[in-house]
Amino acid sequence: MTGVDPGHAWRVGLTLALAWILAGQAAAEAPVSGRAGSAAPSGSPAGAGTSITALPTPAELDRRASDYRAYWERHPHGQWLLRLLPVRIAPSELPQAHSEGARLTANYCVQCHALPSPAMHGPARWERVVRRMLPRMRGEGNQGRLMKEMMQGLQAPDEAQVQLIIDYLARHAQRPLPVAEDAARERNRRAPPAVPGRPQLTTALGGEDGRMFISACSQCHELPDPRSHRAAEWPAIVARMQSNMQWMNQVVGSHADPREPVLEPQRIVAFLQAFAGEVSDTASSGKP
Repeated sequence: MTGVDPGHAWRVGLTLALAWILAGQAAAEAPVSGRAGSAAPSGSPAGAGTSITALPTPAELDRRASDYRAYWERHPHGQWLLRLLPVRIAPSELPQAHSEGARLTANYCVQCHALPSPAMHGPARWERVVRRMLPRMRGEGNQGRLMKEMMQGLQAPDEAQVQLIIDYLARHAQRPLPVAEDAARERNRRAPPAVPGRPQLTTALGGEDGRMFISACSQCHELPDPRSHRAAEWPAIVARMQSNMQWMNQVVGSHADPREPVLEPQRIVAFLQAFAGEVSDTASSGKP
């Protein structure tokens, strides 16, 4: 969007990988939970096998998220962990925040980074993301001993809890645009997607505003279905996404490239509003 480099996605991936490396190195230089001089957050996260009655309440999880954030700020390289995700949603703001799935998600996620919104990914992607986090929480990441030391005192969910987390995130995930992956588009990845049963939207996706929508949104997540929100809701959502993109550019230290096309938020909003739904998608009511 305006002033944001739409070609930043590969730099973000590189930066996040570097973040985990430097975060692991911080273990050799800073105290972690269970070591002398540690000032870890009070109260350990609920561990594997914890029943819903023993899980922290949403208000308690809000405090825990804040405590962990303050904890990582004390590490020499803790800023890298803090920059993995922007702070956009609190545990108490999750969809069905008092449910077991919401409380388990917050309980484990806030140990290392800001809480992601369930609407950050589509249903199919969440399982891959959650399972990629597991070895890191167990201290089995690709930094070996350093990762183990960094994660000392942190908890990982058991398999039953993992499935509850995945089910919860999938249930409240972003509703992706149901595009058809036909042979012609496979041969030409620059071709606009076709949306079965919605010829007007398919045509619009090939226009300038439609391509701008694709360019902006596909950098970080699956294309959202315009019908997933009412027309009146899209301006605030696009503004929040613009803020996220600017935040990510700050992470990688990039600047707008004059050779890149300028993404105009007002045109993206108009495109989404033209094909918006009549009611909001309650399944993805969390902030994207």
